[in-house]
Amino acid sequence: MDREIKRLRIDDALYETEIPEDLLKSRYRGIRDSHEIRATIPGTIAEVKVGKGDKVTAGQVIIILEAMKMFNDVEVEIDGRIAEIHVAAGDRVRKGQVMARLEK
Repeated sequence: MDREIKRLRIDDALYETEIPEDLLKSRYRGIRDSHEIRATIPGTIAEVKVGKGDKVTAGQVIIILEAMKMFNDVEVEIDGRIAEIHVAAGDRVRKGQVMARLEK
């Protein structure tokens, strides 16, 4: 079963929610690629925590995305190495925009 847990940090509180399987499938139809890290919502990049060439592990937070005064952790889904970073702190991103790419 596909499942995805999203984490939302508000001030010092961390909240987790599971995205239902049917929504998960429709949300990523045609754009899902675990090697591409995409913005799930529009916002502003608050922090990029990795650089090109860095090794990362599944679940690691690599970008903090601010949207509506909330900070969202952007995690990688697979182990790999950062091949490309397309954003920097302060950049605005749109929903679905590729922010980084991984290589195995």
